[in-house]
Amino acid sequence: MKLYHQLGHNHKWALDSYFQNNIGDGFIFSAFSFKYGKLEKGVNSYKPDQYLSKSMVDLQFYGSKKTVGGQLESYPFNPINLNHSDSTMVAGTELIEKAIAYQESLGLRNIIIPVFYHEASDFGKFEKYLKRINKIIVRRKNKGSKFKYFMTVPFSNSAIINDDYVEELLQATTDMPIVLDGYYIVCDSKPEYKKKVSIDYDYYENLIKVFQVLKAQKFVTVFGYSNWDALIFASLCDIDYITIGTYENLRNFNIQRFTESQGGGKSDGWYFSEKLLNFIRAQEIKNLRRNNCLYLIANDKNIFSDIILKKDYVWNTHKPDVHKNYLLAISRLLKEVASIKSVNQRAIFFQKKIDQARQLYGELASHRVFLNDESGDYHLGTWDSIVKMHATH
Repeated sequence: MKLYHQLGHNHKWALDSYFQNNIGDGFIFSAFSFKYGKLEKGVNSYKPDQYLSKSMVDLQFYGSKKTVGGQLESYPFNPINLNHSDSTMVAGTELIEKAIAYQESLGLRNIIIPVFYHEASDFGKFEKYLKRINKIIVRRKNKGSKFKYFMTVPFSNSAIINDDYVEELLQATTDMPIVLDGYYIVCDSKPEYKKKVSIDYDYYENLIKVFQVLKAQKFVTVFGYSNWDALIFASLCDIDYITIGTYENLRNFNIQRFTESQGGGKSDGWYFSEKLLNFIRAQEIKNLRRNNCLYLIANDKNIFSDIILKKDYVWNTHKPDVHKNYLLAISRLLKEVASIKSVNQRAIFFQKKIDQARQLYGELASHRVFLNDESGDYHLGTWDSIVKMHATH
């Protein structure tokens, strides 16, 4: 398993964390945040030959003609530039082929093929694009192409929790004539109010099935826009690439980001604790310190954690150390899980991590520290049940 930074807003922090702190294995550049032609010239202080060999590009066709925001309009082959009178299917296929050619011209080894976002009721459209894209790749491979081609599979929340849709999609994507090398999976998990990750069993079970079936059929799997619930999937599936992201919109795929103008809310930031397997609201840090409980949640051997847990640290979500603490912590957890070759042993190992986190929440409560809402242990019961269902002791 390789960890790729999902690059977007303030991408310099993630680039620095790789080049200066050895966090992660590569990058997925988001077209939303990088103007057309930028990657060929250099990003921040880094030159193309430093990052392109270990990069992929998500050209983000998700919004189709309704696309808005960021730098997407600067890409001549983004569907935002289609005339409304154009046939989306015909013109869209041409744009997809141009998007593939653009990535090939960058010299990328792995090509992410952009696809439009569809709801569960539009499976027929997805299947048509799959067949058209497969024909494009057949032609390229017949000409001796050495690139690896990963087609985007964007799951709406209504799609991933729909058993029939998932079954249909898996039958189509693993059909014998398919010559694609793999799939780039992005999924709207739709966490509930006051929660940062989903507690929906159908979301977890169906996405686990997607990764397991694709891997069983020898396809490369890339989990894009993954949150720290990637730990569940990594413990139960063999995934080739998992992304890690700084801001929440790089860890939670949401179609509205590509179809509506959105602004970020004010926040002092969040502290990610490896021990609790959760983010803790920055305002809770004072209470933890006051009750002499900071040591219970603090990340060990993490220079960024050490900095932001200092008594005089002024919290702000737009400080790099806040995000680098997460990047280092989640990368360690994921690498630790993935280092166990047996999936069953991996699941047992992660179940112990969940048990330890639940015990720590109990210990905090015994010290009269009660973490609620997003900072609480709302997700651990769901995770525990899912891992136990799959692990054989």
